[in-house]
Amino acid sequence: LEEAAFQLQQIFRIDISISLNILGIESMRAGRYRIAYTCFKLAADRGYSKAQFNVGLCYEHGRGTEKDLEKAAFYYYQAASNCHPMAQYRYARYLLSHRPENEQDRQQKAVTFLEQAATAGVAEVRAH
Repeated sequence: LEEAAFQLQQIFRIDISISLNILGIESMRAGRYRIAYTCFKLAADRGYSKAQFNVGLCYEHGRGTEKDLEKAAFYYYQAASNCHPMAQYRYARYLLSHRPENEQDRQQKAVTFLEQAATAGVAEVRAH
């Protein structure tokens, strides 16, 4: 019974995240950027990779929140770590365009994420 209850909780959690992400997409289309960002953020905080990617986009473009490339990179990394192909590409692009103290480590991470994105079929990877 406890296992069944746990599985129901997981399903409910996933369904809520999907619903919030869809609501965010519809809000974005309607030009309600702040509401969209809030919906994406709630779903991202629950670990939903599509919403994590969308929060990254919001931060990158300043839609619904202030523009902040470091926060965008953080959310792209979260989604990339959950196998989101476009997040892998965008995070790799961020790593390659920002010169850190440990440049070689960042470049290696970028190459790894670019390879994963290419394997998933992200066409933009060909430009790198």
